[in-house]
Amino acid sequence: MINRTLSRGTIAALATATAVAVLAPAAQAVTAGEHTAPVARTAAVSAHLTVDGYQAYLKKNWAKGGRETSAAFKKLTPAQRKKFLLHLEDRKIYLALRNTVKGNVGHRLHIVNSYNQDVQLVTDVTSRIAGDKAATATLNFTVSERVYGIPVTTETVTLSFETRGSAKNKNAHAKVTLKNVNAAIAVKASKPKAVAKGAIANGSTVWTATPQVRAFGTKKVVKDQLIQSAVTKTGKTFNGRLTNR
Repeated sequence: MINRTLSRGTIAALATATAVAVLAPAAQAVTAGEHTAPVARTAAVSAHLTVDGYQAYLKKNWAKGGRETSAAFKKLTPAQRKKFLLHLEDRKIYLALRNTVKGNVGHRLHIVNSYNQDVQLVTDVTSRIAGDKAATATLNFTVSERVYGIPVTTETVTLSFETRGSAKNKNAHAKVTLKNVNAAIAVKASKPKAVAKGAIANGSTVWTATPQVRAFGTKKVVKDQLIQSAVTKTGKTFNGRLTNR
C-alpha cells in the first residue's frame, strides 16, 4: 500500500543572516564493500540560509549537482528564491520525504505527492530481469524532494541479485546514490547491506542528515531505506520503504 500521508511544514521567517556553511559534496555513490571517507565541513553556525550564501554553496559543489541547480535557481523570481530557501530549512518537509510501496518486477512505479503548492515528494521504482545466464534482477528505489520542480535531495537504493541457476535467489549486491543540494543539511549514507535468503533478496541503507543551519533544528534526522524483492516461478514482486526513525 502506498503511504500518501504527508505533514504540512510551517514556513519560518527569513532572516538576513550570514552566508551558509560549506557542506559535504552534493552527490555521492557507495557500493557494497566500500566506505565513505569523512568530508571536512565548517560548523553549522548560520541561523538561516541566504540567497548569496546558497549560490556560493552551489559553486563549491559545481560538478555534483550545483551547476544544474544554480541555473534553475537563477530562473526563479526573488520572492521564489527566498521561499525556496525557507523550504530547504523546513525540517518537517525532510521528515515527510518517505513512502512505502509495492509492485511487480518489470513494471515502473512513479508517484508524485504534493506537500504544498511549491514542494513535491516523488517516488520512483524501476526493475528488470536481464537476459543473461544468471537472469540478474536489478531494482532501483528512489525518493526525491523537489522545490519548484528542482530536485534538492534524492536518495536511492539499488539492489541486484541472481534469479537463475539455483533453487534460491543468490549473490545479492546493493549500492546507494545520493544527490543533495539542500544547503540546510549534510546527508550521509551508511555502508549498504545486501542479503539473499531463499526466494527473497533485499538491499538497505541508513541515511543521516546533519543540520547545517539552526533554522533546521539541532538534532540529526535518521532514515531507513529498504528495497526487497521475491522472484519465484509463480511471481516476481517488490516492496520498498523509506521511513524515519
